Amino acid sequence: MHRLATTPGGWDPTLEGVVFVEQTPAPMVLLTAADTDIQTLAHVLPRLSPDFPDLRVANLLQLQQQLSIDTYAETVIAPAQVVILRLLGGRAYWSYGLEVVKATVQQSGAVLIVMPGDDRPDIELISHSTASLAVVNQLWQYFTVGGSDNWQRGLEFLSDRYFATAYCPPSPQAIAKVGCYSWQSAAATPAAQLQTNAAAWPQAAILFYRSHYLAGNLAPIDALCQALSDRQILPLPVFASSLQDADAQAELLALLKPGLAPEFATGPEILLNTTSFSVAKLTSALPDLHLWQSLDIPVLQVILSGGTLERWQANPQGLSPRDIAMNVALPEVDGRIITRAISFKSVQQRHPGLETDVVGYQPAGDRVDFVADLAANWVSLRLTSPNQRRIALILANYPSRNGRLANGVGLDTPQSCVEILKALQRDGYSLNQIPDSGDDLIQWLTAHITNDPESRHRYQAAQSLSGETYRHYFEQLPQAVQQGVKKRWGEVAQGNGSLPVPGLQLGNIFIGIQPSRGYAQDPALNYHAPDLEPTHDYLAFYFWLRHQFGAQAMVHVGKHGNLEWLPGKSIALSRDCYPEAALGPVPHFYPFIVNDPGEGAQAKRRAQAVILDHLTPPMTRAELYGPLQQVEALVDEYYEAQSLDPKRLPIISDRLLQLLNTTHLLQDPNLLTASPRSPTLPHLLPQLDTYLCNLKEAQIRDGLHVFGQCPQGQQLRDLIIAIARHPSGDRIGLTRAIAQHWHLDLDPLTADPATPCPFPPRKRPPLPACKPAAPSATSSNSSNITPPPSSPPLLPPPSPPPQNTSLL
Repeated sequence: MHRLATTPGGWDPTLEGVVFVEQTPAPMVLLTAADTDIQTLAHVLPRLSPDFPDLRVANLLQLQQQLSIDTYAETVIAPAQVVILRLLGGRAYWSYGLEVVKATVQQSGAVLIVMPGDDRPDIELISHSTASLAVVNQLWQYFTVGGSDNWQRGLEFLSDRYFATAYCPPSPQAIAKVGCYSWQSAAATPAAQLQTNAAAWPQAAILFYRSHYLAGNLAPIDALCQALSDRQILPLPVFASSLQDADAQAELLALLKPGLAPEFATGPEILLNTTSFSVAKLTSALPDLHLWQSLDIPVLQVILSGGTLERWQANPQGLSPRDIAMNVALPEVDGRIITRAISFKSVQQRHPGLETDVVGYQPAGDRVDFVADLAANWVSLRLTSPNQRRIALILANYPSRNGRLANGVGLDTPQSCVEILKALQRDGYSLNQIPDSGDDLIQWLTAHITNDPESRHRYQAAQSLSGETYRHYFEQLPQAVQQGVKKRWGEVAQGNGSLPVPGLQLGNIFIGIQPSRGYAQDPALNYHAPDLEPTHDYLAFYFWLRHQFGAQAMVHVGKHGNLEWLPGKSIALSRDCYPEAALGPVPHFYPFIVNDPGEGAQAKRRAQAVILDHLTPPMTRAELYGPLQQVEALVDEYYEAQSLDPKRLPIISDRLLQLLNTTHLLQDPNLLTASPRSPTLPHLLPQLDTYLCNLKEAQIRDGLHVFGQCPQGQQLRDLIIAIARHPSGDRIGLTRAIAQHWHLDLDPLTADPATPCPFPPRKRPPLPACKPAAPSATSSNSSNITPPPSSPPLLPPPSPPPQNTSLL
């Protein structure tokens, strides 16, 4: 065991050793998980009278180990007269520490005040206090309303109550939950003057926590405002107490509504959000995204990291699990566009009175610039008329053969690309021609150079990047990126040669073929390789798209490409990460199959992608055919003969055995190999029945999905049944619903398929007839869909199954 220095952002569980918070005793002790509380106290302390009782403050993130909690309780809490705990997340957040503190003050006779760290009441948490409910509630109001004045009054209130002083502070002074912040420009021109001069600039709202505003923890907000202003975008920073507060949401919407406030005369074109967690209610049927839907603008999730810059630089993961959960995973649920971490915690000073480090956010300049560039590009995309927008559609090609061109899991990518082109043309985008079909598109693409090595000697490139221009762009990359590429693939070629860019330009829309990662001999090993730098050809492809073609947005069509798998941090990328070096701050869209959110998350987190979910391919049941269908019929006949005509059992057994031998089913390891004439027949038949049911009920693809199109007819029926059969969320699923209608206790997820259905002897009621639902609007990537009149019914009323049939 050894001591570790405390670090901003809290104890790192990956490090060995114990963190000890070293402080001298004082009459008052406050423990909090919020650095903004400590910042506020640092502002308040000089305003208190010289004879005010001494105060010690510690961050709970530094007290996460049992030994460190025990030591702190003995040395600092035990001598104290008043101990205050502000806990976020209830008792569970710091359960061991709370029990230790309670035991310590019980022995010392000190006053213990336990309160929530936010404005949501927690009676169970408050009940651990030894002070009266009135005292706890009054102090909680002072701290919750916030600001230096209210914190000073709260401390004076405690002093009057327990240290016989007579400050007589007034009640807490209300501060708005939502409001505008006049940011401090680093330029010579004041921010207010900038707003006057930039009346014609597009506006960008910046949302941050009210606690940072009250604590003066605003350096990253100021830096972001300055970077947007440098790009001729008018920054409008707004603070809010919490986006989970319905009243705060309503105030925010009222403030951002065009023309309602002087600051938002025209309304923002984009919102840069630095708050954590999500707005969506995951426990309800609808996510309740009224806030974002009402704003109807892109929302960039800007990360204010709870760790240090040094820890981020050294961590290949990028962020801590706590940061990922609060600032990435939960905001993703809202559909926010994940960007970068623009600030990190650093020690501003060691406060001599509080005997603690005052920690604040320090902006990282190049990360701020990246987010500002990305925001500016989104604004430019929104303000450019459709007929002027330049869009790149990029098709995956794995492995690098023409036969695998435009492959996407479950997606008819060539035809989907054609449908996207048609939709763009309908919306006014400038295209000079569109292929009639997916096959035509592939023929157009393969008439020029592709990734296929054979095409390099047979065809010309439709477009290319000169070697001189490539060198110019390559030399602008960070040195670490340049060195990595040159070490892997050699120096940039000299001379006047050019690098081909596979693809086809159709007016303002470019259809490109994504380059391979490099080693064509074994592409399966390098497609997801986390340590394989991209080739010069690869970088040239994206350089041409960004700087020569001038793509304002890129669309990688179908699961999945390889850009998001290039080397670099897993999340919160740096300038040395290869996805950023290739893609840059370009708006990115990604049609992606809906049933694989895990791989889609890589594109969201590493390439600022907006995932456009598309349906799985049409699904249907595998069913049985040929000899297997005959086996099933004999099994059913055997079960029926058991109760109606046992004399027929030997005949059926002989026919069944002959068919099992012919189909070699008895050689399958999933079945017993005993003869049907043996006494093990009762054991074999249930397994055989289960085996056949599993084959018959297996879901298989019935074609490919076309982006923006809904399956029709029998494909639509089978897909709906496939989706509805299994439980999901609070839905019991179609199979269980039918079972309950027949008064059967059956859970399809746990039931043994070999067990016959225990039908009650009474007559089973028929299933109710299906009524077609009224058509409803679907998501943006599909049109309004209704089955054609000729479609078969979605679920024709079936007859009750025979005794031996499984509902699974």
